Amino acid sequence: MAKIEQEFASVARTQGDWAAKPFLPRQPIPDIGSTRIDGERFHSREFMQREWDMIWTRTWNIGCHVSELEEAGDFRVHSLGKESLLFVRGADDVIRGFFNICQHRGNILCQSREGAVERFKCPFHGWEWNLDGTLRQVMHPQLFPQFRAGIPTEELALPPLKVELWGGWVWFNMDPAAGPLTDFLGEAGRHLESYQLERYQLIDHKSFEWAGNWKHAHDAFNESYHFEALHPEFLNFAEGFDVPIELLGIHSRMLNFNHTVSEILPDRSEMTDFRKRMLGQPEGYDGEAKDVHLAIVAQKRAQQGRSHIAYERLNDEQLAHQYHYTFFPGTTFTSTPEMSIVFRYRPHESDPGYCYYDFLITRHDPPGTPRPDHEHRLYRHHELPNYAVAFDGSFDPVLANVLQQDGTNMPTMQQGTASRGFRGMILGEQEVRLRHFHQTIDRYLRGDFPVNGDR
Repeated sequence: MAKIEQEFASVARTQGDWAAKPFLPRQPIPDIGSTRIDGERFHSREFMQREWDMIWTRTWNIGCHVSELEEAGDFRVHSLGKESLLFVRGADDVIRGFFNICQHRGNILCQSREGAVERFKCPFHGWEWNLDGTLRQVMHPQLFPQFRAGIPTEELALPPLKVELWGGWVWFNMDPAAGPLTDFLGEAGRHLESYQLERYQLIDHKSFEWAGNWKHAHDAFNESYHFEALHPEFLNFAEGFDVPIELLGIHSRMLNFNHTVSEILPDRSEMTDFRKRMLGQPEGYDGEAKDVHLAIVAQKRAQQGRSHIAYERLNDEQLAHQYHYTFFPGTTFTSTPEMSIVFRYRPHESDPGYCYYDFLITRHDPPGTPRPDHEHRLYRHHELPNYAVAFDGSFDPVLANVLQQDGTNMPTMQQGTASRGFRGMILGEQEVRLRHFHQTIDRYLRGDFPVNGDR
């Protein structure tokens, strides 16, 4: 057992029969093999097409936040691979999703990312659809001999997506035969329900086009083994060495220890100015830097029943540390009682050498707090910003720089895995989530499509 687990176990307690199963005492990391992971899967256009056909068009993914569709007529357009997808709240208050395609000539129907409308009108020839996807108007139907016996309105409706709401997010599936979302999320989804994520507000959303395959982005954010080399400053307020990991069917999770100092560092006691800023210790705390997380737990337990956050629903681990859950194929939730961040890893529409990485921040504000204004922006690979400037106060500059460090690896990972000199990835125990992820990809490509995420 790592030092931090021994320290935490001495005070941690279970508060009841929680939806979120604690990590501690940790489970052994399963042995799922040691075969190298080939580099071709990051570069092959054939592999990319198979992923599209067998994975992306058959799995549940996040389209937008429910709060973005607050009133009837509010819509958001979301891109996944080659598809443009449209989400809208109807006049009947139902949120629906459609392929964002005009059924006349195949034009992209709604060409703004967001807005509010009473109907959707194609800018090319003026065909119109209602908010529920039904055909509203064909411009001059008498010019179409196909319509002499009547307009086939059902055939010309916008093709629907399967849509369900969970955790404050609008999820979609392109497969009309897909099973229920909660079955797909499985045990991992049930764990996260303890946070009441539907109460969190979306406060920022930035997207980055990276010069690397989407699987490189996934792999970068699903292990903490790289913290010591790539993010050494992180170790002053988090633990990145030998963290608890669990595989949950086709999904997985790990525990990121927060408000502490990594056992890798020789001095875990001194409260430096940097540590004071980043550890978030309670007012008046005079203990060692490594023990701040213990004080955080005590502080939040003392607020239990007097806060808008239902701390009583959460186990002690959740009060101080980050629960990091990834849902196959491309959605990660990394959550605390106060904030939950969603990462989306999306394939490029045509080139396996590029991908899109979305960073969506939600915050658990008190009821009645006005929804914060934020501006979504997509940064192309040739115009990547200073990330601290891009988030402009919605995300700590130190953490934004950590994110930027991860992004800088993408082009070099893409280049290196294409080399004749690369023999395949060697993955250790702390990278077992990556091995499990790539094995799940292979499973889908073999035609094994689990309806239940626990399988």
